[in-house]
Order: sequence, then structure tokens, then C-alpha cells
Amino acid sequence: MLEALEKIKSTEKQNEKEKETLMSKLADYESSQRKMLQEKREALKKDFSKALSERENELAEKLTVEEQELASNAKGTLTTMEDNYLKKKEQTIQHIIERVISEYGSQ
Repeated sequence: MLEALEKIKSTEKQNEKEKETLMSKLADYESSQRKMLQEKREALKKDFSKALSERENELAEKLTVEEQELASNAKGTLTTMEDNYLKKKEQTIQHIIERVISEYGSQ
């Protein structure tokens, strides 16, 4: 009977040691998983920042191109308007001269 009790006690000690070993391994595993998760989180943040920066640069370039196109279009429109104004001005002056000549004659 004493032998059986000692065997039970020995088995309990062995189980306790195994439990401590398993708990230590579990703690190590949890620590490594946390570290891996943190590294993945940092990599994702870095990738996101890079993608965001690239997108911002892309949009800035697109905006610059659009601004240049608008400026070019505005310049072309302004030139056309000036040409039309000068043409109409010349036509109006000619028309006034013709009316004055027809009204008062050439002297």
C-alpha cells in the first residue's frame, strides 16, 4: 500500500513537472505568436502607408496634368475670344464707315 502511495506521489510530481513544461511551452508559443502578429501588423501598416503615398503621388500628378490642360484650354479660349472680338470690332468699324459714307458721301 505504501508502495502504491509513493507511486501515486511520484506520478503526481511527474504530472506537475509535465504541466509546468507544457505551461512554459504555451507561454513561449503565445509570445512567439504575439511577436509574429505584431510584425505582420507593422508590415501591413508599412504596406498601407506605401500604397497611400503612391496613390497620393498618382493623384497629384493627375491633378497637375488636369490643371495644365485647363490652363491650355483657357488660353485657347481666350485667344479665340480675342480674335472674335477683333474681327467683330473691325467689321463694326467697316460697317460704321460704310454707313457714314453712304449717309454723307465721300469727301
